[in-house]
Amino acid sequence: MPYPYKANHSIESITLKVNDLVNLVNFYSDIIGLTVIDKSSTRALLGVNQKIPLIILEKNELEKHSTYGLYHTAILVPDEYHLSLALNHLLSQHIPLEGGADHGYSNAIYLSDPEGNGIEIYNDKDISMWDIRESGQIIGITERLDIDNLLDSLVNVPNNYKLSEKTRIGHIHLSVKDAKISSKLYQNVFGFDEKFAIPTASWIASGNYHHHLAFNNWAGPNLSKNQEDRPGISLLTIAYNDDNLFRDSLKKAQLYQLTFLEKQDHYYIIEDFDGIRIKVILKPEN
Repeated sequence: MPYPYKANHSIESITLKVNDLVNLVNFYSDIIGLTVIDKSSTRALLGVNQKIPLIILEKNELEKHSTYGLYHTAILVPDEYHLSLALNHLLSQHIPLEGGADHGYSNAIYLSDPEGNGIEIYNDKDISMWDIRESGQIIGITERLDIDNLLDSLVNVPNNYKLSEKTRIGHIHLSVKDAKISSKLYQNVFGFDEKFAIPTASWIASGNYHHHLAFNNWAGPNLSKNQEDRPGISLLTIAYNDDNLFRDSLKKAQLYQLTFLEKQDHYYIIEDFDGIRIKVILKPEN
């Protein structure tokens, strides 16, 4: 059963600034399997239908610097069959993979786009297989992914590969200066709960999901803040389905004296301690 969890808010999209817009659009459409919703000479919107973009690409000609920012964008497919399709397609296109893992609650494959932005493609296992503790913590593991089994079980491979329309951004993993501080900020302002942690990383979520956001400080303490005018992550969008929780997050962001870049009735944009920009929107469920 896909997406068997409840959450009051989740990650809707990510915006990346890129040097070679044409090449990256081709990669995310032809290789990753997204559909181009809209495109100009400076910007492209990609998703799995014609309504909601999941990944937004914006052209930027400046040199990329080593800063805090994106660790990976995690694309959640509906089930193991669709992960098998993705894996088969990537291998058929000779795309170098950086790894694969069984995380206990999910199966994942890892790669990077041509400009070094990390990507995870994963499926959630049935929630009955998750290691959920009485405290609400959801324990993750990292074990070998059985790639042979994924490929051997694959049948009915379509001629033209595209991601399922049920695909979404499952989570975003960020590289930060201090994982504990960043995690606490996002928990306190946005109402996420910590689901799992190690000394150098933290995984947080809304509701009973394993994580919508993750933070690690594996790059060390000496990088610069994320630079919005340079290639890399430009914006991540968090969508709330509850007006009261949305308003509460706005008040808490003000209490934390975070930098506000925009503020409207139905959305606001702030910058966190590592220079990462977050757009928070109100999007009630239909």
